Amino acid sequence: MTEAVVTPWLSDRDLALQNVRYVMNAAGNLHEDFHPAPGGFIVNRAREVLGDSIQLLTDIENHDNGLLDAIADGTFGLMKRPAHKGRGLDGVAKKARDYYNPATEILEGTS
Repeated sequence: MTEAVVTPWLSDRDLALQNVRYVMNAAGNLHEDFHPAPGGFIVNRAREVLGDSIQLLTDIENHDNGLLDAIADGTFGLMKRPAHKGRGLDGVAKKARDYYNPATEILEGTS
């Protein structure tokens, strides 16, 4: 994907969210048996990430001009993307009428 490499396309973010859904669906009920040790690495890292996320959201909320300017300032990574710039639809490619990807059917459970 292009995130923070060349240009962060919205379509790549959508694809990333689809991939999260694939993983969540594949994991099934794994959460029922997964219990990280209290005070262990996973618990501590989760607390750190949650704290950083809350701080980031607070910073965005307090940003002078809101979310779009926070993105333009590079708040979310190394790439800065002014709200009025980018490729828009020029960066999106249509799938061919005969496009076929069997992995998509398997991952989405439509096969």
